Amino acid sequence: MKKINTAVIFTGFCLVALVIVMNRKELFKPGGPLIVYSSGTIQSGSNIKEILTDEALTPQETRNLINKLHSRYDIRRIQPGQTYEIYKTTFGVVSQFNYWTSAIDYYAIQKSTDGKLSIDAYAVPSSLEYKTFSGTVETSLYEAMVKTVNSPELTMKFADIFSWQIDFFTDLRQGDSFKLVYEVYKYKNGVKKDGNIIAARFNGKQVGLHEAVYFASADKKFSDYYSPDGGSLKKIFLRAPLNFRRISSFFSLRRFHPILRYFRPHLGIDYSAASGTPVVSIGDGTVSFAGRKGGFGKLVIIRHNSTFTTMYGHLSRFGKRVSSGSRVNQGQVIGYVGATGLATGPHLDFRISKNGSFVNFLKLKFPPAANIPREYAEEFSSAKAKAFELLDETGSYNKR
Repeated sequence: MKKINTAVIFTGFCLVALVIVMNRKELFKPGGPLIVYSSGTIQSGSNIKEILTDEALTPQETRNLINKLHSRYDIRRIQPGQTYEIYKTTFGVVSQFNYWTSAIDYYAIQKSTDGKLSIDAYAVPSSLEYKTFSGTVETSLYEAMVKTVNSPELTMKFADIFSWQIDFFTDLRQGDSFKLVYEVYKYKNGVKKDGNIIAARFNGKQVGLHEAVYFASADKKFSDYYSPDGGSLKKIFLRAPLNFRRISSFFSLRRFHPILRYFRPHLGIDYSAASGTPVVSIGDGTVSFAGRKGGFGKLVIIRHNSTFTTMYGHLSRFGKRVSSGSRVNQGQVIGYVGATGLATGPHLDFRISKNGSFVNFLKLKFPPAANIPREYAEEFSSAKAKAFELLDETGSYNKR
């Protein structure tokens, strides 16, 4: 466990001190006991019991604090790098214990004058700004967006939004453009954190114009991305079995190999990709076969419903817990690209059948999962107008 200089912590967490003053004024009242402050950072291999014991707390105090913290936060989720603060009187009595689960969120356990413990969750106050950025694709979406905004996670979020409409590996063409507006939270302790993308636009030479708006209803029943007409962007199937987030996370930009898509006479699609590239199920379903099968090599067959079945061939290996009879979710990794069976090089043989006959997957049309209910139409229209107003401007904006 690493100790941190108390003076530095008080300066860095002056806002926390304010919270304590507001909620525990008796700690600082004239004639009251002086407060001894200590803090530390969770190290690998340490646990909360050892930490509190090292801080000279009695076994009873340690048990009480652990039980109270666990009532709101699963202590099994405690991770290295999280921090804590302990406030004790000069008599050694703990008056407050703060446990920070992140740089902006913490739980405060306080002891009342009658000795009872209470726990509350707090977040460092923040202000909200909106930022926009746009760009043009030269080689890949990842390279274009990271070069523009330098945020891999924001790039992943953008790709996730349109993952039912666009295959960002094979549908892109040089000169395609994108634009988005997103939230940036600025916290009083200096931390900045990206929030939701609230509007996004992609204009492609092959896929055309696609737009999305984030809508969260006031009653918290809806929180998702929708098309401008209120239709959900989610569909029964993803656009491709090679997922942008999975692959971009798996390979570094330096190691990544281009993915090519080829159509075959049997209406299957071959995706030429590096060996080991993650392959995902395009929809929810049940694995009807997972094993070796002739020229397909290692093959996974998934039955999605009474109409559609998909096949994923030439895999190098199967995903975790993927076996005949297992349930899989849309976007779940079910295997990895390989060259097993009759394959001249690493690639994925992807096929889809409709009522027992293979069909051209890219020509199939699927309705959205759900539309905005009529009673939310006015609220959605207002959110959409605000989002696209920001999208069509440039720069940063303080929330009004």
